[in-house]
Amino acid sequence: MEIQDLEKAAALGWRAPRQERLGDWLLREAEGFTGRANSALAIGDPGLPLPAAVDTVTGWYASRGLPPMIAVPYPTGRPHGSELDRHLAARGWTIRSGAATVMTATPADLPAPPPLEAPATLRTAPEPDDDWLSLYAPAGPPPVAVHLLTSAPWQTFARIVHDGTTVAIGRVAGSTHWAGITAVEVHPAHRRRGLATAITAALSAHASDRGTKAIYLQVENDNPNARALYDHLGFKPHHAYHYRLAPATR
Repeated sequence: MEIQDLEKAAALGWRAPRQERLGDWLLREAEGFTGRANSALAIGDPGLPLPAAVDTVTGWYASRGLPPMIAVPYPTGRPHGSELDRHLAARGWTIRSGAATVMTATPADLPAPPPLEAPATLRTAPEPDDDWLSLYAPAGPPPVAVHLLTSAPWQTFARIVHDGTTVAIGRVAGSTHWAGITAVEVHPAHRRRGLATAITAALSAHASDRGTKAIYLQVENDNPNARALYDHLGFKPHHAYHYRLAPATR
C-alpha cells in the first residue's frame, strides 16, 4: 500500500472533532490533545501552490489558538525526500520531538495470544471504562480524549485485570480493510511480564476475527523497547513521519 493510502486509513481511526479539507490535505483540531489530532495531514494536492497552502494551514491553527503543525509522512530513513518537508525546513519550520515509524503486519504474520497466568484475565469492550482510562491517562483524560478514542468506524478496548486491578490496556480501531493498534500501556509495577505482548496479540486476533486484512501501529523512534517488541511480534516498517512546527512556536 502506498504511504498516502495507509495514512488516509489511519486518519479514519483517530478523527478529531473539528476537521476541514484543504484540497486533499486534512486539517484537524482536538483542543491540543495529541499531535495527530492537532496537525494538518499533508498528503496529496492541497489545491493551492505550496507556499499558499502552508500559509492557509498557519492561519487555520493560529485562529484556534494552537501552534501551526503539519504531519509529514516520508519513506523510512528519507525525511528530506519530501518536497513539502524541504519547503517547510527552508521556511524555518522545526521538527517536533517524537518522530515515529508506522509498522504493519497481516494477521497471519502475528502469533496467537499467549495464555495469561492466573489470576490475570483479559476483558474487552466497545468503549473505554473508567479503569481503562485511568491507566491511559492517570491524571484524568480531557473529554476530547474519549471522543478521539471512540471516533473510528469501529473500535475495541482490551484490558488485563490482575486481582481486580487493571494492569495493561490497548485499543484496536478499524477502517476499510485496515485496523490500527494504539494506546498499549502497562502499569509500571507489572512490566517485563509479557503483558504488552498479550494485549497486542489479543487485539490483533480480534481485528482478524472482524475480517481485517492488515494491521498497523505507530511507534516513536526514541522508544527502542516498543520497537523491539513489535519487531519480535512480526511487524515490519512501512514508512515514517514527523511533525513540523511553524517558526513562531519554537
